Amino acid sequence: MTETASPPLSRLIRDTEGLLLPLTEMADDVAITRVEFGFDLPKAPTDSSAAPHTGPHTASPAEAAGRASLAGTVVLATEPVRSPAGLDAVLSAHAGAAALVVPPGTHSHLGDGVDLRGTTGEVPVLLERSPHVTWSEILVHLRQLTEGATSALAWPDVDDLSALAAVIAETTGASITIEDPTSRVLAHANLGDELDEIRRETILSGAIPDWRIAELEESGFLDTIRRSTDVVERPAEGTSPARSVIALRSEGELIGTIWAAYPAEVDPEPLREVLRDAARAALPVMLRTLRRSPFEKRIRREALGAILAGSADLGPSATLLSLPFSGSFCVLAFTEVAPDREPVLRFHLRAAFADAVLAHVSSAGAGPAGAGQSRAGSASIGPAGAVSAHAGAGRAAAGERVHLAALVQMSEPTSADQVRDHVIAALRRSLPKTETLCFGVGTPVDRLDAVHRSWTEAAYVVDAVQSSTEDDGGANDDDGEETASRKRSGTYGSQGAHGRIVGATIRDVAARVVGLQVADVLLSADDQSIGGGRVPVGQRGSADQRGPGGGVLAPAQALAAHDELHNGSLLETLRVYFATVGNSAEASRRLHVHTNSLRHRLGRIEEITGLSTAEPADRLWLELSVLAFDRS
Repeated sequence: MTETASPPLSRLIRDTEGLLLPLTEMADDVAITRVEFGFDLPKAPTDSSAAPHTGPHTASPAEAAGRASLAGTVVLATEPVRSPAGLDAVLSAHAGAAALVVPPGTHSHLGDGVDLRGTTGEVPVLLERSPHVTWSEILVHLRQLTEGATSALAWPDVDDLSALAAVIAETTGASITIEDPTSRVLAHANLGDELDEIRRETILSGAIPDWRIAELEESGFLDTIRRSTDVVERPAEGTSPARSVIALRSEGELIGTIWAAYPAEVDPEPLREVLRDAARAALPVMLRTLRRSPFEKRIRREALGAILAGSADLGPSATLLSLPFSGSFCVLAFTEVAPDREPVLRFHLRAAFADAVLAHVSSAGAGPAGAGQSRAGSASIGPAGAVSAHAGAGRAAAGERVHLAALVQMSEPTSADQVRDHVIAALRRSLPKTETLCFGVGTPVDRLDAVHRSWTEAAYVVDAVQSSTEDDGGANDDDGEETASRKRSGTYGSQGAHGRIVGATIRDVAARVVGLQVADVLLSADDQSIGGGRVPVGQRGSADQRGPGGGVLAPAQALAAHDELHNGSLLETLRVYFATVGNSAEASRRLHVHTNSLRHRLGRIEEITGLSTAEPADRLWLELSVLAFDRS
């Protein structure tokens, strides 16, 4: 059975990272026994007859008893703190408590006037509540942590599942997989180079293969695990090694499993004992992993969003996400992936970069800094690895693009080219053959306050990669043509038995990025010009409106309106014509039309827009208009 135990204050502080901001240091790592609102506690008795004094205060017997009653207690003090004197009063009122959670903004009243010099066990540790969570949410979360704590026996104080899996593997000589109740892989550790086919497919896909789950269901093995309270054995089958499995339970609820695949030379009896102890050690970590409630994700999203957007005050975000101000950071931007594919991407990125974080982020299309305006997401960052998060619907509004951002903290300086190649190598076997995944790598930076520049660059690069991939006609099964395509676009990728992964750095697609930046500047200027600005598709007016009017977008908008009304392709014709640098023969070939038909279309474009591709100034306007329109 699971042995319950009171968690130490240090673990509680660690497990509330992102929700509570430590304001003072911890003197003693005391055991936490309860969590209470301050207004639910009896008033601490004081000796009102005592004369005022200026020397050190000596607690009366009644006050000492009151302090003793708060030992091991985390107190939620909900009253606003408006001054240093008010903070001092709150600390005095709850002297003896292990920790005191105070309202947002309390940190501004810390200073020399606040008495934080009390003796050990008298002055509680100050923790400031994040403004993005409520008192009720904090209370529920803290009580879940205290009730879900277990004794870890002689196990190391591991704080993530990957570390725990590594410890089990090193102790037993077995290959370990830790899974959630839906058979999704949360962590794994392999010993040696040999992997059986089932384990290889499980690790590559981030989950047990469907056919394997069906097989285990049919045999009744999974049902046995769900009902078990001890280690369950599955004998070796052909090339598949023997496996020992133990269920992780919290108050009877199945919250995960630990699987150990071991060769014939491993003695299963000691392995079973290790798994029993590991299950107790894993329980609090698993609870923290699985029971991340929406408010936790929300606060981490907003903290990362502030970093990606280049917030002037990064202190709270850096503290909440345990990020140093100096280090080696790099941001990756991926084209948006399907929801069912995201866990696999997260799994492999976490294996490639221990401190990676995935986040859906929408970036505005207009303005040079548009890509840095985080609107829709972020997630936790830290030693626990990559965590995915969705904000709202996870979709961008009109004029915005959604990217999957990954912030990577590297152990040593690494070039963008090295990061690009490492990502391709890590992900190339994880995609189905029919899928294409594009990503951009921002230039690595050595300070947290420069991360927003890496993110802005990565967002531009992935847009350039995606546009070049579309121009090249997507994946091609011919290796020679595929290599030539990548050479033309300046991108790097991998294709074969699995999906196509195409990535680039700013140096790889510099010309295309400049074009996108110019388009954003034009759009920003067009929005502020009289008669300019972006017009929704349904409001672009009649195709009979001749002349471009004002604004760089007007010619492309007029052609789009014509195409919509007449099911035409004049705008696409102009795109291809410019993409072939005015080569009529090549443009006709790509459009699958006769050159005479191309000339007729160019004539219609001149009639509708009033601009001729033969006139340099007109041609420039048309080309810029198409560039900005495609970016809008």
